[in-house]
Amino acid sequence: MRFDFRHRMGLLVVLLWLLSQTIFAAVSEALGTPVITVLVNDSANVSPAILNQAELEAARIFRSAGIDISWVNCPGGSATAEDTCREVPGANQFVLHIVPSGTTSTDLVFGVAFLAEDGSGTYCNVFFDRVDEARHSVGTNESQLLGTVAAHELGHLLLGSHAHSAWGIMAPVWKAEGLRQIGMGTLLFLPEQSALMRARIGRAGVTLAGFAARMKP
Repeated sequence: MRFDFRHRMGLLVVLLWLLSQTIFAAVSEALGTPVITVLVNDSANVSPAILNQAELEAARIFRSAGIDISWVNCPGGSATAEDTCREVPGANQFVLHIVPSGTTSTDLVFGVAFLAEDGSGTYCNVFFDRVDEARHSVGTNESQLLGTVAAHELGHLLLGSHAHSAWGIMAPVWKAEGLRQIGMGTLLFLPEQSALMRARIGRAGVTLAGFAARMKP
């Protein structure tokens, strides 16, 4: 009986959290700004001050594309049933994992997005050691660089396959000019990329609204 009660309470908490996110998205949509929710898992133990500034930078970059971000910083080591960070992400929800070290063959890659064959994806990693090394080598602000890398990987999740562009934040490699733009805060999504991301969020929101309508008693 106790297990059943806890199970039901866990489900209630999850449903309330999903409802709050839906309301947040609906309000932003009414104001003309689509919203994504990003669940952040920090396995690299980034300084809270640096992480907060990085999130503000990523949010600023997405806001320039006409998109708002609702951040959820997931606590480490929590095993409670009501921990929403352990639930399967829903529509317009993505998981950003900051890992201590890179897993790709080249140091020029700062992260990776995991995409299915159809180009859809929910999870991405950022390699903190490479961000830290680049910050030392080129003198870029660490929070700015971390936030820009996070925005780039989230951009992959929203744009799907073949998201790289010749210039802008989705360039496959940031050369000297790109790193200079990061410091100036001008490395952004291209207008066509911004439009594609907003359209993708809108389609997912319609799907979520339809699901919510079917769940009504």
